[in-house]
Amino acid sequence: MLRSVSQASLLLTAILGVGCNEASFFVKGEGEPAGPRDGSISGRVCDPSGRTWLSDATVYTHLIDASGSLYDTKIVFTDRDGKWIIEALPPEVTYDVYVQYGDDVIDMFSVDVADGANVLLEEPDCFDPLALDVAVVTGDYDSFDSVLDNMGFANYKLVDGLDNTALTGFLGDVEGMKAYDIIFFNGGHIEEGVIYGLDDVTADPALMMNVQEYVNGGGAIYASDWAYDVVETAWPDRIDFVGDDESPDAAQVGEYGVVQATVADAALAEWLDASTMSIEYDLPVWPPIETVDPSVTAHLRGGVTYRVGTETYSLADVPLLVSFTSGEGKVVFSTFRVAKNGSSEMLQVLQYIMYNI
Repeated sequence: MLRSVSQASLLLTAILGVGCNEASFFVKGEGEPAGPRDGSISGRVCDPSGRTWLSDATVYTHLIDASGSLYDTKIVFTDRDGKWIIEALPPEVTYDVYVQYGDDVIDMFSVDVADGANVLLEEPDCFDPLALDVAVVTGDYDSFDSVLDNMGFANYKLVDGLDNTALTGFLGDVEGMKAYDIIFFNGGHIEEGVIYGLDDVTADPALMMNVQEYVNGGGAIYASDWAYDVVETAWPDRIDFVGDDESPDAAQVGEYGVVQATVADAALAEWLDASTMSIEYDLPVWPPIETVDPSVTAHLRGGVTYRVGTETYSLADVPLLVSFTSGEGKVVFSTFRVAKNGSSEMLQVLQYIMYNI
């Protein structure tokens, strides 16, 4: 009998062991709600001039409790690329963020931080030379590469504009050209047989067609001084240079002189904080512009002189630096040599032009 009871007890224990566990006695609910999660704000700071990312700027925001009392201030500094992040910010709060450089508060904005949100602010517009892929066609009478060095361009491709094979190879590869955001044409590169035909030398029309295709597809070119033939050949109706438009180099008649140019582009004037600047024509036979199509923007204007034979002529208030769009891209031309006019003001002009390309 005792053995029977023992067996029954064991059977009951087994049944209970199979049918019951910890969950049978404790109903598991949803648990306690998680607490509020901190958030963050991150962004980037551009120099007030709009010309470079600003390092070592102070970015801060105040933490204020429900009673309106200040209990902490979060302070960070921008890195070499102007980037910053403020972390561990209590959520569901609108923060006033201040950006200070030296003694001046250069920016202030309000940011809502939700529960656990990491707010990434939209980057401001800022000139960043490292973000551009650039090619430079070299020439005898200008030196864009030296100017680019002064503007902080670390990497750019040099195309030997004095070597026919190198230049035609570059212009003959339109897909290769499209790898660059901007192509600079220095005055004094080889033109005969490349840009135009002359006497018994024939130029391949596909080369200029490639330049047009490159620009129309979204690329940009910047030509100076004697490189005007690139612009006149590819876009003959945009700029009216002095001389016979059908004759190569016919516009190269400008005289020596220092021109007090007017900054005709209001946005450029604001960028420079100036309404005039000096342009030096240190070599003769540069290509003056008479008029431009209404679609062309004149950034700098001034009075110039040119000589044909023994006769000297004057042009009042004509364009000196111009740009226009073609398709999705842009063309810029300066009548003057850029490197010779490589003052701090001119570097600012170039930054403005490139920023707007």
